[in-house]
Amino acid sequence: SWGIGQSALGQPQGTAAPEPKIIVAKPLGSNQIRLDGRLTEKIWQTIPPADSFVQQDPLENAPPSEKTLVRVAYDRHFLYVGIRALDSHPDQIEGQLTRRDENSSSDWLAVMIDSYRDFQTAFYFALNAAGVRQDKLITNDGETENLNWNPVWSGAVSRDEKGWSAEFRIPFSQIRFSHASEQVWGFQIYRKIRRLNEIDYWAPEPKDAAGIVSNFGELRGLKAIPSPKKLELLPYGLVSEKITGRNPANPFTNGHAFSGSGGLDLKYGLTSNLTLNATVNPDFGQVEADPSELNLTAYETYFEEKRPFFVEGKNIFDENLALSGNSAYSENLFYSRRIGGAPHYRPRSVSPDSVSLPEQTRILGAAKMTGKTATGWSVGVLDAVTAQEKATVQEKDFRRREIVEPLTNYGVVRLMRDFRNGRTSLGGIVTNVYRNIPNSTFNFLNTQATTYGLDLWHRWGHDTYAVKFSLFGSYISGHKEALQRVQRSSAHYFQRPDATHLHYDPNRTHLSGLASVFFVGKIAQGHWRGGVGYVTRTPGFEANDIGYMRTADFLTAFYWSGFIQYAPGPIFRNYSVTHNLWTTLNYGGERKVTGANVSTHFRFLNYWEGYLRVDRYSRTLDFAALRGGPALLKPAKTLLWFGLSSDKRKTTSFTFDAGIQRDDKISRSARWEPGIFVRPSGRLNFTLSVGYYPNLNDLQYFSRETNASGQVVYRLARLHQRTLAFTTRINYTLTPNLSIQFYGQPYVSSGWYSDFKEVTRPRASNYDDRFQPLDGGGLSYFHFRQFRSNLVLRWEYHPGSTLFLVWSQGRTGFSSEGNLALNRDFKALLKDRGEQIFLLKLNYWFTP
Repeated sequence: SWGIGQSALGQPQGTAAPEPKIIVAKPLGSNQIRLDGRLTEKIWQTIPPADSFVQQDPLENAPPSEKTLVRVAYDRHFLYVGIRALDSHPDQIEGQLTRRDENSSSDWLAVMIDSYRDFQTAFYFALNAAGVRQDKLITNDGETENLNWNPVWSGAVSRDEKGWSAEFRIPFSQIRFSHASEQVWGFQIYRKIRRLNEIDYWAPEPKDAAGIVSNFGELRGLKAIPSPKKLELLPYGLVSEKITGRNPANPFTNGHAFSGSGGLDLKYGLTSNLTLNATVNPDFGQVEADPSELNLTAYETYFEEKRPFFVEGKNIFDENLALSGNSAYSENLFYSRRIGGAPHYRPRSVSPDSVSLPEQTRILGAAKMTGKTATGWSVGVLDAVTAQEKATVQEKDFRRREIVEPLTNYGVVRLMRDFRNGRTSLGGIVTNVYRNIPNSTFNFLNTQATTYGLDLWHRWGHDTYAVKFSLFGSYISGHKEALQRVQRSSAHYFQRPDATHLHYDPNRTHLSGLASVFFVGKIAQGHWRGGVGYVTRTPGFEANDIGYMRTADFLTAFYWSGFIQYAPGPIFRNYSVTHNLWTTLNYGGERKVTGANVSTHFRFLNYWEGYLRVDRYSRTLDFAALRGGPALLKPAKTLLWFGLSSDKRKTTSFTFDAGIQRDDKISRSARWEPGIFVRPSGRLNFTLSVGYYPNLNDLQYFSRETNASGQVVYRLARLHQRTLAFTTRINYTLTPNLSIQFYGQPYVSSGWYSDFKEVTRPRASNYDDRFQPLDGGGLSYFHFRQFRSNLVLRWEYHPGSTLFLVWSQGRTGFSSEGNLALNRDFKALLKDRGEQIFLLKLNYWFTP
């Protein structure tokens, strides 16, 4: 959907916003609270409870089925929240033991704090009835959430014959607030009653609102809170053993390698609401590997960021190059996985087994400052330096060291100012990459790359309407070899022979461009939503040195509308229907494609839910199909997506997702993704999902060559491909702080090329006139298989301090078969050469 923002509050036109609900915190004084979840301390009995909750689901604005009582206290270092969840059926309270942050099907109680009081940002702390913690950072008034934010806090729960209770102890050092002598914070309490699928809020959260945080009530009574401890340290130590098996052809391994390292993460509170994070010799390893993929496209694969240093505070640096909900590849001005990635260069003229190449570039050090000032300025500053990396090359009996990555500095500065209680924001961002090019070998890399941008977000009409506008620019410079590489990349293809508006200059040493995003429409109130807008990038816009961008040179204009039904009916508990229409042109005025879709999401009264979507694309002028050759006219196509999932409260539930795509000629593909979730007990659950992806592509790019006449010939082939992946996840939790997780995925993709053809008239109206069949091409087979797995024991033995034991393995194999055969392929996977890693990591959080 092109739509942005699907939840939270606005008021009907012409009415005044209600006064916020208020809860008052009481100072502890000489009293103490023992964190056991029982709420038996005398101080709790002296605080008048807040108890006026209201349902959001299943019956909006109805009184809650069960009563909830909330009390708040504080001392010099902690905020305490005590919640009593009364229940007329205490035997049906559900609390599943899972790892931290897992959103299990349980009874939950949550505290949300807008300590900035910016109506945009909230710190979320939750406990389920088994004492499992969940925390996340909510930003953009609920539009985005960061579950990888892991503050150091404590909580406890207890049950009795009248229900259950929860105590939260939240250190002031883990949240950010102003210097005011008396604090006024946004505040919200959330309760979920699992057996009823009921959601209750202390401050009402209307379903048709435009945000979440802007609906909070207020927490008052916090007076003279001293500045929290400013310094937090997290040293770590790591040892690992890597077993690869002996390879006589590789002189750099004897089958195993032992390594050890250590480092330090530091967090320093510059003020009560600005924090400096720094790291020395950071451990940026991932507990879970990236999923397998065989990429046959012209574009780079996007991978999610999982490294803790970059995940924390990530929301401040996000600057989407497309509208939220419209970028399937998370195109962003800042893509943190550029930092510390694999080296760009590999020594040539040597066999793969004769070079020892670093898998990743070492990050010598990194620091960032994030926070929000009392005057409404959001601040994010990040700087990282990666090392000059060298590979070791074996040539006969001689070894030499060769540079494979230059010393590089990455920098990002992000500023944003809120107005009108967060309903208007104006922001700016600047990024920069500088590489210290050591020799002419690295002339293919840009020496410097800068991007910058301004963005505006404005809501009005009691949050019913919104406008978003962003304008970005880029400038890159370097040796002409680097600019040749950029111009010829899949993001630009300046060398296309039929692109009269593009100019490929082999002597160019710099390049600049612009990009922009615009949307205006109705985003809340009532059943109807809608809007119009555009996304555009000029041919010279380039963000891939520090961002992620698939293509430039386009203007997409779109229209979007939607209808949402919140109230239950005779069949559906709720449903929505949306419609999109768009068209895309390049900067030469050529129309690439026009498309439309209709989609619906629905939930039945029994809490089964599903979706259905149909897309129709006109004939497409594909500017990238021939990888720098002329544009190719492709047939119109139709896509159908659908899915269904059962009630997730049950011990066993399933999901089924599928998609079918077919053009008006020959090409067709599909995806079939069934999955099952089983919870044998409150401690154990596992998920098994299968992905099957058949693909028949009559216009798969195959090769390019120059014929005897000096003309460039582009060859296509009919690709017959089948891909199969099994993904297994097993979670076993012994205590809320001790868990074991397993992830495993065998992945196989095989196929063959046939019906080879030469492109002769790529824009001919008649499909068959665009090609000339090639005789004697035969068949070309490929077969790729991979297995990746992780077994992780995670023990949070002290608040903020964690022990990891990890066993991971990966196997990869290639062969010439062109068909899938499960028995053969899985046996081959067991024989394929791979590696196993045994790792022990220990960190310890403390404040001096």
